[in-house]
Amino acid sequence: MENSTIFGSIKDGWQLFRNSWKPMAAYTLVVGFAILCVLSPLGSWVLNRLVAQSGELVVGNSDILNWLLSSKGILALVLGSSLTLLGLLLQVTGLIRIAFQDGPKVNSAVRQALHWLLTDLYPLFRFCLSAFLLCLLLLLPLTVCLGATYFLFLGPYDINYYLSLKPPEWIWTLALSGLIFLVWASVVACLLLRWIYALPLWLDGLRPFRSTLTVSWKATSRRFFFLLRTTGAHLAVTVAVSFILEACLFVIAGFALSLFNQAVHALFYTLSVYLVSALILEITITFIGMSWGMATLVILYRDHLKAEKPHQTKEYDELRATDSATSSAHRFHRSWIVLVTILVVLLSSVPITAWLLNQKSHGKIPLVIAHRAGALHAPENSLAALELAIRQGADYAEIDVQRSRDGVVVVVHDADLMKMARDSRRISQTDYADLAQADIGREFHLDFTGERLARLSDFLQKASGRIKLMIELKYYDTDSELAKETIRLVHEAGMAKEVSLMSLEISSVRQMQQLAPEIPVGYLAAVGLGRLTQLDVDFLAISTSEAKNVLPRVGGRKNMPVYAWTVNDRDAMLAMLELGVDGLITDDPELAVKVIDRVTELLPAERLMLRFRHLWDPFINRGTGHGISHHFPPGN
Repeated sequence: MENSTIFGSIKDGWQLFRNSWKPMAAYTLVVGFAILCVLSPLGSWVLNRLVAQSGELVVGNSDILNWLLSSKGILALVLGSSLTLLGLLLQVTGLIRIAFQDGPKVNSAVRQALHWLLTDLYPLFRFCLSAFLLCLLLLLPLTVCLGATYFLFLGPYDINYYLSLKPPEWIWTLALSGLIFLVWASVVACLLLRWIYALPLWLDGLRPFRSTLTVSWKATSRRFFFLLRTTGAHLAVTVAVSFILEACLFVIAGFALSLFNQAVHALFYTLSVYLVSALILEITITFIGMSWGMATLVILYRDHLKAEKPHQTKEYDELRATDSATSSAHRFHRSWIVLVTILVVLLSSVPITAWLLNQKSHGKIPLVIAHRAGALHAPENSLAALELAIRQGADYAEIDVQRSRDGVVVVVHDADLMKMARDSRRISQTDYADLAQADIGREFHLDFTGERLARLSDFLQKASGRIKLMIELKYYDTDSELAKETIRLVHEAGMAKEVSLMSLEISSVRQMQQLAPEIPVGYLAAVGLGRLTQLDVDFLAISTSEAKNVLPRVGGRKNMPVYAWTVNDRDAMLAMLELGVDGLITDDPELAVKVIDRVTELLPAERLMLRFRHLWDPFINRGTGHGISHHFPPGN
């Protein structure tokens, strides 16, 4: 009986959505436009202004935590999170209100949307602030438990030792952290479900925020498992339908490609139809999933009101019945919607096809930069790795430097030698003569037994005239002399024109620019806030995950090379080449050289087709092994 009620609520929610989808769509468009044109730029402007007050355009990497704990950082965190929640709630609250009204006319919905945007903005922002503080409170136990787990199981060694070798204590840490997260997520999910009526209650005029939580908690006390199954069933249906539709579209497009693989124009037109269809499908599924979910929430909330105040809910029962004329009208409207959508897809694909055919490849031949001198085929940051990188055709060897206790600039990445030699001594607290006794090659492979920790001067001598060096300055402890000593050694070796410098620390970048303006100096960005692309540096080194965001904004700055790290497999290399990066920082320079050479041999149309290789390869010449990616080395 309960199961039928569960699916009955979902069905009633679907019916309510069908009655209200037009005004919901109109409202979503209006609010989406407002968020895109007003709220998002406002949030970015506020964040950039707060970051700029730190004295730089960017706050990133190790500085970001300290900044977030400052007054400006806390203000930015609260405002940014609240504005993000506000954007979401502006959409959700409108959908709930439209569902409450059982489908007002489209014009009325748009007018009401503008009215709600103007009148509810401030009280809804206060609601968002309260919700954000509640989220922080919920995150606190997770943060404390994960932090305690880290300090309980992991010793004082460099984190890269655990990431690379995965010792038993690392496995235990991951297992316990995963269990803690699952327990925390389950508890939070249950709490949110108990507070599911908070927003409808707030829209009904219940204030303050805390009262909505209290009333919702009481209202859901006897219906928790019913609500859990209902929301779970709704989510399962939405995900399943989305997966099936997207899979069908992918298969249809793939078979169409296999039919037209000999006709370039037909091939690109098919790709254009697929791209437009996939975009429309994604937008439609997102809209229907959210709107249907809010309509179902309204049905559940009305059922609660009906149980509490039956004399006020007589009109709600009328929603449960739909006459045949209405159903016929819906079928009629659906037919026109399908026809118009198909027409839009076919017509809009024509200019997209023309645009694709006229696209030119970037034409760049990116640099191959051996990460840590080439960490895949030899011990990282070793002279043996440098020699291999030279033979494999790398343009640069990227190396890491820090100073030993007696001031020697050594080439090593981690704060200690645990990963390379199972030696727990910290670099900054040990003399170089003692560090040089450690065997950094045996743990990598017996062929490299006897490899020793090298000095920067050794690398400069071996690289001179053979390969350029990209030197990253590492700061695990305060060392104001590292930049000075590094630059002195570069000048002493006569390699100022064969070296680039970079650091995760913006203060170090500024110091190096002052000490050696003739040497290119870059910023290595792992995480950060602010206007990264406007930073006054000679180049950027960014993660592959950030490349899609950064590269389009750097396009106009011809003197700002962008290097992507760490790019170790074929697909990642091809993706970065498509984006037009200026260099691949990779552990496998041999593979990078082969991939770049193969790409440069392709015709412009073939190079363009690489962007769609994941759609092309499963269907073009299937079973023969002659997909477009087949011609590239497989890599890792």
